[in-house]
Amino acid sequence: MSGKHIPLAQLFRENPLYAIWDTGLRPEFSGLAALEAWLRAGVKVMQYRHKGPFRRAHFEECAAMAKKSREVGGAFFVNDRADIAELCGADGVHLGQEDLPVEKARAFLAAERRIGYSIHNLEQARRAAALRVDYIAIGPVFPTATKENPDPVVGLEMIAQVRSLTTKPLVAIGGITMENAPAVLQAGADAVAVIRDLVMAEDIEARARDILAALKSPAR
Repeated sequence: MSGKHIPLAQLFRENPLYAIWDTGLRPEFSGLAALEAWLRAGVKVMQYRHKGPFRRAHFEECAAMAKKSREVGGAFFVNDRADIAELCGADGVHLGQEDLPVEKARAFLAAERRIGYSIHNLEQARRAAALRVDYIAIGPVFPTATKENPDPVVGLEMIAQVRSLTTKPLVAIGGITMENAPAVLQAGADAVAVIRDLVMAEDIEARARDILAALKSPAR
């Protein structure tokens, strides 16, 4: 069954980890191999994050990752690039505040594609609640080293505030690790997006399993 037919809220209930492959962190490692490892660990929602020039090799990697994700009922997103997301057959695109406006992306994407949207404060959250987006990402929740010029840290309190504004799935991002991830769900997020703590792990499959176990622990 294709992931596009499964509501994101359901995917996050079953597996509340949103794994992000950042090509700049481990360029020697295959994004497809990472996706396959995370799928084996039980992850269902993944994103391809590439901030440099988008070469043919990156497109081909995205297409292979999208195909693999569809085969197992996952949801695969491409960061920033609606054109790449559409052409490679991804489940959708993730847009930031400086990217293509949501309605412009909608006009380019097939009807079944999904859009994720980043917000960093309550004013942006209010606007996002009225947009045709499928999930809202809020962050950075904690200090992060993944971005060169990160937005101000929002903290756990803002997750609860944004939760009160919308029923759309909320994905928290920014400085999230296995240790602090459970508190993020307790604050009201539907899922946590993890980059560095996953990508830089010696065994990324084992790390994904450990984070999922922590998120699903009754203790949380």
